[in-house]
Amino acid sequence: MMWRGPRIADTASRWAAAAPVRVTSAARGQARYGRQSLHTGYMLSQKQAAKPTTSSIKVWYVPNPFKWLHNRMEIAALQRDWDASFTLETFKFGAIQAICTVTDLVSQREWGELRGLLSQNAIDKLRDTKWTSDQTHNLTLSPGNVQTAMIRDVKLQTIVDQKYCDIDVHLIGVREPYNVDKHSLILLEYYARFHRNYCEGGLPDWSITVFTLHSFQAVPQPSRT
Repeated sequence: MMWRGPRIADTASRWAAAAPVRVTSAARGQARYGRQSLHTGYMLSQKQAAKPTTSSIKVWYVPNPFKWLHNRMEIAALQRDWDASFTLETFKFGAIQAICTVTDLVSQREWGELRGLLSQNAIDKLRDTKWTSDQTHNLTLSPGNVQTAMIRDVKLQTIVDQKYCDIDVHLIGVREPYNVDKHSLILLEYYARFHRNYCEGGLPDWSITVFTLHSFQAVPQPSRT
């Protein structure tokens, strides 16, 4: 079953195209700001608590202005030339739902259920991935676990009569650990590329052609003294 793709944007998100984030500092209860390119960075904060929890971790993004402008222009061209009904809000909502569904199916090793949602090449790469025991038990994210989802890149390409659109999404989530005696929380970053062919007569569906676990950080329980 093909995923009925979300619609893209007439307005650009404030968090679009942010640089990769490292969330380790949040687990130590500190707020830090890291510059990774011109005016691009992230801020992490944690409320004062005896130990980190999913509700105490917050992530904010400051986008690279040049990348943000590039994505805004590509989205405007997509809306103007190929599909005027796109909205970024609806696209991101659908992307979050799709990524969370993939994490659940991968966690359960339901490879057959991924057909139509992911390309076969993306499925094969996931099947070949060597997961650690901690990763295997903590891959799943629900939409309620998602801290933020950013549009990293938008690419439009025309080859003869084929019209291709690729949208890269970077999603960060925080979840409760499978083993609460070992870990206090799990920090996950996923990267997904959504692809659609806008050729005349083509199906109005998106598929995921790249899906990776970009970062996995299991925060240990504080030592008892």
